[in-house]
Amino acid sequence: MLLMHKARRRASSLLEIILGLPLLLMVLFAVAQFGLLQSNQQSLKMASRAGALVAAELTIVPGEPLPGEVLDAVNEVLRQSGLIGSAEFIELVGGVQMNHNLAGGDVLVAGMGCDPPTIPYPDRPYVQVTVCLEATRLAPNTLSILGINFSNRFVSMTSLHRHELSP
Repeated sequence: MLLMHKARRRASSLLEIILGLPLLLMVLFAVAQFGLLQSNQQSLKMASRAGALVAAELTIVPGEPLPGEVLDAVNEVLRQSGLIGSAEFIELVGGVQMNHNLAGGDVLVAGMGCDPPTIPYPDRPYVQVTVCLEATRLAPNTLSILGINFSNRFVSMTSLHRHELSP
């Protein structure tokens, strides 16, 4: 009788582990994936900030393409954070866009794959840099088996800085 009771307890414990372990693993993967996504979003924000800081100190001619210095600053931050490879460029795997009001109104300087958010712009001279990457570059798409799929979706971050060379 005692042996039968121990066998039932072991069987029920094994059944609890078999049923509970997949749920525990899914929660663990979800926490890890969203943590990695949040961390890499900060790196994307740093890249847009670096681009905006460089653009804020440049002489920008309205109608000209996006300055190479801005692209270089964005690429450098993204390479250091591991979001793009050493031979990759943001222009090929994502997008950078810069807006400014140096010609009296909002001027789209360059747009490649991402749109800036619609926010109220300041009255003073400014530059705004938006950087976007595909979401699967920020975190692996491990939860797609549960229907949480973010393939072909872009994550964008925007930074707005005062243009330093304007009066």
